[in-house]
Amino acid sequence: MHRGPDRRSLTAGLAVAAALLAAGGGEGAQQPVPIEGGAADWRGFVDGERDAVALGQRMIVVLKNPSLADRMAEAGGTATESAMREWTAAALAAQKQIAARLSGGGIRIVPDFVYTRTFNGFSAPIDGRALGLLERDPDVAGVYPVRAAYPASLSAAELRSAAFATGAGRRAELGIPGFDGSGVTIALLDTGVDATHPFIRDRLREGIDVLDPDARALARAHPGEPTRLERHGTQMAGLLAGRGGPAGIRGAAPGATILPIRVAGWQPTAAGGHAVYGRTDQLLA
Repeated sequence: MHRGPDRRSLTAGLAVAAALLAAGGGEGAQQPVPIEGGAADWRGFVDGERDAVALGQRMIVVLKNPSLADRMAEAGGTATESAMREWTAAALAAQKQIAARLSGGGIRIVPDFVYTRTFNGFSAPIDGRALGLLERDPDVAGVYPVRAAYPASLSAAELRSAAFATGAGRRAELGIPGFDGSGVTIALLDTGVDATHPFIRDRLREGIDVLDPDARALARAHPGEPTRLERHGTQMAGLLAGRGGPAGIRGAAPGATILPIRVAGWQPTAAGGHAVYGRTDQLLA
């Protein structure tokens, strides 16, 4: 089994995109959880208007067959590389059996993502007939609709308001002596990050792009407007490890390193345009 860096020198923390808070969009989507203050306050947390997203009847199918994590737990937490390969192959074989049964009924499933590590399953566009068969399949634990998640934001002007003044409790003014995050790597699941931003550029590692596996997790421009970059991942990276911000604002762990993982960004909307959002199947991947 591959051994990673010493845990004392590298700690992976998951800063899951705080603002992938607004789950919704698409047919049958759940309504956002109401917050105190009503709809007007909720809209204030969202980065612009929430465009309708066409999710294409995408579903996440979870199988009862064990995942790699399940097998590892049964084995006491350790395993050889060959055993892990065998368990992963078994998880994939279970998915192929499901696909074969559907194929026998004239239904073809083309997965967007395949999951074998933390749970066994896949995500794919699934029509009503396939959904009915999957829900009755004895090897299926559950079928869940893919949701859209939108970044939240706060106006930059707010940083100069009394709410963010020294002593107001909304700035990182206190720290633990001798601990500033040095030696820690934080995995940030969000939009792409602007690697040229002066407050964070020397603390970014090579990232992972789930939306475009052949690319790095860099902030992308709007397909039709090159000046409109994805911003939320950059802002979150600043909150985590930024230094030298306006009015002396810094991140909570300015000595830490950021590993950006792009799970949201410019993607098509139902109206044929583009908006910044992520899908739950992309986040799980």
